[in-house]
Amino acid sequence: MAEFVELSDDNFNSTLKAHAFAIVDYYASWCGACRLAASMFLRVADACESPIFKIDAEKNVESRGGVEIQNLPTLAVFKNGILAGSLCTTKEESLKEFLQSHGAIFK
Repeated sequence: MAEFVELSDDNFNSTLKAHAFAIVDYYASWCGACRLAASMFLRVADACESPIFKIDAEKNVESRGGVEIQNLPTLAVFKNGILAGSLCTTKEESLKEFLQSHGAIFK
């Protein structure tokens, strides 16, 4: 099963540039919805064989640049380090549709 790799402002850009397609979970440590949705995010990332990263959106302000974060958790897709889109959801079907619309292929 997929595992989260924790990012910080220090390694955010270089890590994402190394992947053709990557999912980033923007969360906060106090966010209950973030904790509840984490296992679903891992399951979906595993099903589309995509790396999934997480980053504390409050502690890593620079890495939020360009990502519209109105609520948490917010998921973003990056292609070769460039933001392709973002979505705030805790629903698995919404996440799958979002990822498919950005080119994710599910096994």
